[in-house]
Amino acid sequence: MNALNTRPKPLDRVRQLEELGPRRLTGTPLEKAVQEKLGAELQTLGFELSWRPFRFGQHLYFALMLTFGLAVLGTVVSYWSLGAALVLHAFAAVSYTLESLRRVGPLRGMLPQISSQNLIATLPAKGAFKKRVVLMAHSDAAFTGLIFHPTLIRLATKEPPKPFLWFKKQLGLATLTVALLAVLDFLAFDAFWSAPLWLYYALTIPAFITFAANVDVVARNTVVPGACDNLSGCSGSVELAHRFAGKVPEGVELVVVFSGAEEAGTGGSIRLAEQLEKSGEWKKDQTTIVVVDTLSNGTLRYVEEGELWRVPVPPRIKADIEAVSAEGPLKVPQFIIPTGATDALAFQLRGWNAAGLTCVDEYIGAPRQYHYPTDTWSNIDEAQFEASLDFTERLLRRLMA
Repeated sequence: MNALNTRPKPLDRVRQLEELGPRRLTGTPLEKAVQEKLGAELQTLGFELSWRPFRFGQHLYFALMLTFGLAVLGTVVSYWSLGAALVLHAFAAVSYTLESLRRVGPLRGMLPQISSQNLIATLPAKGAFKKRVVLMAHSDAAFTGLIFHPTLIRLATKEPPKPFLWFKKQLGLATLTVALLAVLDFLAFDAFWSAPLWLYYALTIPAFITFAANVDVVARNTVVPGACDNLSGCSGSVELAHRFAGKVPEGVELVVVFSGAEEAGTGGSIRLAEQLEKSGEWKKDQTTIVVVDTLSNGTLRYVEEGELWRVPVPPRIKADIEAVSAEGPLKVPQFIIPTGATDALAFQLRGWNAAGLTCVDEYIGAPRQYHYPTDTWSNIDEAQFEASLDFTERLLRRLMA
């Protein structure tokens, strides 16, 4: 029998990947083992494998704890030294702003780095190369904590009143208030104006909440199984490769990427985008990138990214997604991510035609089981998983046409 007839069902493949072991963190042997298993299956379909190693910080939440902890410390030391407060507040605001732009901020750059890798599987174009379609999914799993309890997620993602819609970007609010604290430090240091203490302390509250929430994640040191987020995207990418085996139009190169370090702050996509930009590979006018991240446990959406402010979906891929959605049977509306990002963001910010697909439960404002210990293969809605794959297949067909 050939590979087309013996491949597992997408959910069965998720189960097999989950059973490889727990704590699938950035830079661990298990992260790579998942990539190797997926790559071996793609090789049977004629894909050529290429490993792209990189280094990145392993713990996003430790970095966030330090960043906003320094901001809180700045408020504490302002009683004794406005100069020290100014430095701490400005450093924290600048550092996280750079991180949100998918550049490594100064604080993150000082933390220990760990080796990880991206696996690139390429099905070369038949005939003269015309375009490249990339399917991308991350292979690592996330830490969990109180902030990922479904009730708290629902409160955090609840739509604020229209005049305060921007406040939905929680890390944007925390970063802005820290930047305002730096401005107040400067004004007081220059003896121009001293803000009332109530304002100074009020502006520290978002940073303190962010600091405390990340202390909890770091202290728990618990890693979720990550079946839906994002073994579903990994398994789904292989399933779609099977569906396109022998059917990719002439001139189209199909690429599947299994990224590392996504849960560490989209490290794999940041490093890959840097590498590709430097080498001149994947020319931006010839490449379209579809990131599949969490393909069940909610309604399929295409996401608008940005952690401090909104980063619009590139018009070309947005038009393609909306055209496939309009054709039915599955309607896929847009979802504005309140915090966090997919691997698409690093590519969008560097000018690639990229977008992410994810599932969102309307009630809680995130996928069910999101970053929670119950994110196991047995809690994946298989019907939704299949529907998401069918939509992605139709989208890829349009992008290849």
